[in-house]
Amino acid sequence: MTRSILFILGIALFATSCEHKDYEEPVLETPVFTISGYRNGEPFTISAGDDGLIQTGSIERNKYGVMEWTSSFTSATCPTCDPEFSLTINDREGVDLSDCANSEIFSADQIPFAQETSASDFQECELSMSGMDDIDEFSFLVPGSTPLSATNFSFGTEGVYQVTADLEIEVEGSSEENEVHIHQTIYAGAHQRVSAPFLYEVLEDDDEEQELRLSFPEFPGLRPTRWEVNGIIDEEESITRTFQTDVENLIEIFYVNDLTGIEGSYAIRFNRGFPIDEACDEDDHIMPAPSINIDWQAGEPNYERAFITYRWQGKTYVSTTPLNSNSVLDMVGYENFAAGLQGNTALKLNTTFSVTLVEVGNESNLVELTDCKATFGFVTPH
Repeated sequence: MTRSILFILGIALFATSCEHKDYEEPVLETPVFTISGYRNGEPFTISAGDDGLIQTGSIERNKYGVMEWTSSFTSATCPTCDPEFSLTINDREGVDLSDCANSEIFSADQIPFAQETSASDFQECELSMSGMDDIDEFSFLVPGSTPLSATNFSFGTEGVYQVTADLEIEVEGSSEENEVHIHQTIYAGAHQRVSAPFLYEVLEDDDEEQELRLSFPEFPGLRPTRWEVNGIIDEEESITRTFQTDVENLIEIFYVNDLTGIEGSYAIRFNRGFPIDEACDEDDHIMPAPSINIDWQAGEPNYERAFITYRWQGKTYVSTTPLNSNSVLDMVGYENFAAGLQGNTALKLNTTFSVTLVEVGNESNLVELTDCKATFGFVTPH
């Protein structure tokens, strides 16, 4: 009986195997983000989707207060590892992230490569406001510093300082002013981020009260520890609070810099309602609180400059060398990238370039990238 069953199954398998099936060609997607050219005279290619690489992007202010757009080819299995290849472009406009950062920088015909790294002794800075509309009057105060102008300050001693901005903002439909005071902790003498504005979302807003959801921001190395809202302490990452618009309110958030252990804080006090900023897009519900921008004065700020970092054969190479005095990044054109990157809106930038890279720690060891064509992906904040 068993042999009969096996025989019948064998016939069935034979019949099935003889059925004609059209061969289906595998569908191979052409990589969107890729670099191709010559490396020391030999052809090379780097592509997102090959060799375990993915395209990632970031946009943030660097330690000098300058906005940086970065596009990276990163390992999919180790997103926290250093990228294999990254391109960073410094934005001269210094557009505030909370003020509808635009992509005009990518409309330039060419951007030169930086020949040296930026440098600063972090002893002088310029202050400006971010995320504030209809400011009638404002002033800055930095106890312990030397005022050089209404917005410029210098520091004779390294350490923690408290920066205060006093503002008067028009109240729509009223002759009254909303008196707003912002306090931020900064570190002078070296770059140590010790404070940041929180994130907020407006749930309800009328003439008498506002309901806001307040959330911890995310900055590497800067850890939020607690809230203090009108004297009430809370350690939750996100809290919801109601504020009366005819009384004074105070929101504080406290931090620890994990690398140094230095503590800092951000606080905002207002008496005619929380100063809500206009979102860049109707879908933008979560916004950073109004804050003070601290732009450290650098000896070589490298505005509108490009930087490349390339990791190859176990060594790290960078483009910051005087050998690139005539090297430029040609901007062929850019367009929106509908698929986005990491859940963010994004654009793709087409470029061409030839550049010399030097090994970190051994500048006599060179890599020549020539006749390169590349498409990079950059995230956009809105």
